[in-house]
Amino acid sequence: MKSPNFAAFAAAGALTMLVSACASTLSPPPVAQPDPALLSVINSNVTNDCNPQTAAVLTGVGLPASNVRGVNYGIYRDEYRDKIVRWDAWVYLKDQPGSLVVTLDEDCRPIQIYAREGAKLPAGR
Repeated sequence: MKSPNFAAFAAAGALTMLVSACASTLSPPPVAQPDPALLSVINSNVTNDCNPQTAAVLTGVGLPASNVRGVNYGIYRDEYRDKIVRWDAWVYLKDQPGSLVVTLDEDCRPIQIYAREGAKLPAGR
């Protein structure tokens, strides 16, 4: 009789717990009707089809247009199909270091927002 491979079962269980923990902590960011001033600031920094959705997320977390120093996008492609699979909008702030990052899928649907390199999300978030 072959004994069960407990290490494999444990690894599979740990992986399942890790994936479900990640899935439960990643929730879509709040969105609101984009603030026209915020959308204007984004458009003046970068041209991208995702600008309205980025503005909707930033409006949803309560970021004022007057606090945006700059915006840039990172693009992620599927190297096998040469297809865009994700965008990261890097939003640089006037009042703090670092940036806010708005992650959007290939169709510009918001996935998440988070702060990097010393930045903090607005107090409302």
